[in-house]
Amino acid sequence: MTHHLVIDAGNTRIKFAHFIGDALHDSFIWDPFVEEGLNQFLTAKHFDKIVLSDVSGNALAKLQTYFKQEILLLGPQLQLPFANLYATPNTLGADRLALVAGAMAKYPEANCLIIDAGTCVTYDVLRADATFLGGNITPGLQMRLKAMNSFTGKLPLPEFSFPEKVLGTQTSECLVSGAYYGLIGEIEWLVQTYAQEFPALKTILTGGDAQLLAKRLKTNIFAEPQLLLYGLNKIASIND
Repeated sequence: MTHHLVIDAGNTRIKFAHFIGDALHDSFIWDPFVEEGLNQFLTAKHFDKIVLSDVSGNALAKLQTYFKQEILLLGPQLQLPFANLYATPNTLGADRLALVAGAMAKYPEANCLIIDAGTCVTYDVLRADATFLGGNITPGLQMRLKAMNSFTGKLPLPEFSFPEKVLGTQTSECLVSGAYYGLIGEIEWLVQTYAQEFPALKTILTGGDAQLLAKRLKTNIFAEPQLLLYGLNKIASIND
């Protein structure tokens, strides 16, 4: 049975996951600014392969001090489990590649729309014949709020709290409700639009704001908080 270590390096934290075969064995979230706990997580573990998705762009050099074996950096140079029809593959983020591979691992031979709700919201379409077609990128919740504050003279930057009602009765409520329910409407419309083109479309929601958005989405979704990690493991399994 293969042992893979997959690493998801974000802008503030790094997530490690140990897979045995196709099963997630254990995981660890590491704050590199604190630098505690990683050695303990790695103790007595042997990995056949290590694969890294690094959206921060500066994790590889730091991580190589912890490992003697090669770390495979996810990018267009690695073999992927799907055909990539993206017109500019060199500009496609490693996290999006991993999410599409994760959808393949979880929902093989299905039309999939993968929605990653983070700083930006990405929408990626995987066709049932294992072909990645592309998608959309839009501002995430906090980006919407910050943009309205930054590009106006008087609008405040409110602290986000879940808007129970659509109608805001003061400016901060209007901003939060507009950002939140505007994103809900965007997601619903895109899901409906893609579903008309791709039969039996499976909509997969992941990312930091996934749970918050799932509270109000009417569409049938599959919540997969660990989707990216499963995708990295899928990629690790096909790269020698």
